Amino acid sequence: MTQRNPNPFQPSSDPTLEEYGRATNIEVKGIKLNKHFSQETHCFRATVYIDGKRAFSAENEGCGGPNNYYPYGKTQKAGAKRDAQLSDFKNAMSEARKEAARYIEAKGEDYDWAIDRFADNDELIDWLIADLINESEMLKHMRHVLKRRVVAYDQRTREICTWKLTPIEKNIDPVKKYHEITANKNEWVWLNEVPEHEALKHWRNAK
Repeated sequence: MTQRNPNPFQPSSDPTLEEYGRATNIEVKGIKLNKHFSQETHCFRATVYIDGKRAFSAENEGCGGPNNYYPYGKTQKAGAKRDAQLSDFKNAMSEARKEAARYIEAKGEDYDWAIDRFADNDELIDWLIADLINESEMLKHMRHVLKRRVVAYDQRTREICTWKLTPIEKNIDPVKKYHEITANKNEWVWLNEVPEHEALKHWRNAK
């Protein structure tokens, strides 16, 4: 029997990204990305989650400016509910700034200048959210390719190789046989045949 989703209005996390392993406890869900209007930055709207809980909303017009952040959900009228909503938003933004600084710091010493300069504002959150949107789009593109092509990853050169063949067994096997035996390409990983989170690992590592 199919189990009912206990949170039907809360988008679930992508299982492939969960299996791959996340670098941060911040997630963006319900992404509405407009590539036509994305110029210097992503033009998007999304809900930001911290530790699996809805924290706040984010958007950007795509013209190079900073993201706009605001409380999630309907704006409450002045009074106790509005005060509580703003307090929750303030606390969530403070937590997001700390997590974004930790995430950027983990990238290495080359980003120390950014932490020193932006740790007290929302710039690092913008960077983190941009990374998460890029990751989501990369996974979407990889899935698109893997459904339509035979794909291999060369572990030596870090290149992705594709063949315009429907990725079914009768098409994959002859290509594998030629490149693994005749062309001695034993270092290739055939991405159509490995679990999706493993394919993502190689896809991300490709040049």
